[in-house]
Amino acid sequence: MKDKTSRQNPTAKASKSDLIEMQTEYALLKAMLKSKTLVAMLLIGLSLFAGLIYFLISMAS
Repeated sequence: MKDKTSRQNPTAKASKSDLIEMQTEYALLKAMLKSKTLVAMLLIGLSLFAGLIYFLISMAS
């Protein structure tokens, strides 16, 4: 049985820097600064997504 000291206090307040580091966008940018491959993959993915949107809009009009 676990004692009470091993549990985290759910009512404890997090600092602003902790809340910022929990954001997905922050983690993505932090990972992108370390990885050239991730940057390339995101750029390719965004360009393919933009191309798909352009194609769908051109087909609809």
